Amino acid sequence: MSKRAVIFGLDGATFTVLDHLIQHGALPTFQRVFGGGTRGILESSIPPLTPPAWTSLVTGRTPANHGIFNFLQYESKDSSFVRMVTSRAIRTETLWSMVNRHGVRACALNFVVHNPAPKIDGCCIPGWVPWRWVKTQSHPKGIIDTLRRTIPGFDVKEMAMNFSEEEKAISGTFHEDYEQWIDLHIRREKQWFSAWKHCLEHEPAGLYAIVFDGVDKLQHLCWPFLDPAYAPRQRDEKYERVRERCWDYFRLVDDFLRQTLEIVGPETHVFIASDHGFTGTHEILYINNWLEKQGYLTWAEGTPIEEDESHELGAVRPIQRRGFNFVHTRAYASFASCNGVFIPIRGERGREGVAPEDYRRVRDQLADDLLHKCAHPETREPLVTRVWTREQAFPGAEGNANAPDLTLELRDKGNVSVLRASTWYKPRQQIMGCHHPDGIFGAIGPGIRAGTQAERLRLIDIAPTVLYALGLPIPSDLEGRVATGVFSQEYRDANPVRSGEPTQPVNARDAGTGGEGDSGGEEDPQVLMRLKALGYIE
Repeated sequence: MSKRAVIFGLDGATFTVLDHLIQHGALPTFQRVFGGGTRGILESSIPPLTPPAWTSLVTGRTPANHGIFNFLQYESKDSSFVRMVTSRAIRTETLWSMVNRHGVRACALNFVVHNPAPKIDGCCIPGWVPWRWVKTQSHPKGIIDTLRRTIPGFDVKEMAMNFSEEEKAISGTFHEDYEQWIDLHIRREKQWFSAWKHCLEHEPAGLYAIVFDGVDKLQHLCWPFLDPAYAPRQRDEKYERVRERCWDYFRLVDDFLRQTLEIVGPETHVFIASDHGFTGTHEILYINNWLEKQGYLTWAEGTPIEEDESHELGAVRPIQRRGFNFVHTRAYASFASCNGVFIPIRGERGREGVAPEDYRRVRDQLADDLLHKCAHPETREPLVTRVWTREQAFPGAEGNANAPDLTLELRDKGNVSVLRASTWYKPRQQIMGCHHPDGIFGAIGPGIRAGTQAERLRLIDIAPTVLYALGLPIPSDLEGRVATGVFSQEYRDANPVRSGEPTQPVNARDAGTGGEGDSGGEEDPQVLMRLKALGYIE
């Protein structure tokens, strides 16, 4: 029997929540997998953001090489215009085509930055695609029609998203609306699982992979209901109802895992992974206001003051570059998602900025100021706990306009705000969930050591580990390594790691092509609406 592997992806999953639910008996399947297999921390990308993180997982490469840093990217080094990233922006080979080259079919569902779907040997239904583009951006061409014919109740619209309902989440909706919003994600995940189950049962493949992204959405809004550290001492009926509905969602995902294991059987390697973890954020750093206070930034005349906490639920909230007076600006932040600060270089994009010969001096001084001067206005405790230069965060991306000059880590792991506000700091009115660099890893299957704690792994280690589980050689240019420690010594002796040829250059087949009249999602107003509803753009 040919070897098979499954990637069971959970966007934003964290042991903080899963272990709490396991202790209360709510997740018997996860408990069985973690007890009968292995588990450990899966270190996210810098920063822990969905597009670069999942792309790192499926390529075994870092953002400097695969080219995905954010939901949005500048069109070129000399352009001030941004557009949403699509599969065409991925510069390195993905797992799907790696296994295809060895005669192994692949099925990939609900991965970000996969629209239009790559023309792989297998099937791909991309995530982050509005319902009216799902049919034209999925592969093969007739897969959505097949799902409609064969799955009772299959609804592409429900799979895609209800924008007006999702928008309630980021505006701090009333507790009585929480249950309805959670139900929205429960229905959506059921649609994705129905497609997933169909592929497992009717699409012969050696590699199956899916991402359930409702985990991330629920934790952003409902973190105080999920993290026991934030549970109130006095729990009223409304709190208990919302918490129970959150648990219902996770119970459902646990059942998805149970059914998946039953279908694929014990001879299949199953890997559970999240792109990042989660924690709670309790304060807002208006980074551009702080830069202004320190003399690094001058706002353009007429830039409005917009204090809005709702952007934290999302990941990308760009402020247009026209909001800054570049004659008097030496540093600015455009995207809340990446916690990145950019330093304008004089002459680039036809504007003023820092003289090239002064760049390193300004950057190093700013990094020092962020670490030592960006402090809580009362306690004087540092708000910024770590600063990476571009070379440190993204080795090899020195000339890439989409890589920030400096990347920040805040003390509560939250995202900065790039909006202009009346202050540079304020506490949050309520705790919200935000991304944490520690995601989860779990594995069960042939040769997997039972009941063990895996060493700390990186997202880029997943691709080579999956290839190893499939008995395939590891491309010599992958930056990740096989997680040999999760396999028994006996298994490793019988299945030594084999090094192979480098990955293949990306071509049109890898990137995919949209259907007739399809924009690839890059400029589609429905995509823009979804990003805005999630707080990803203004």
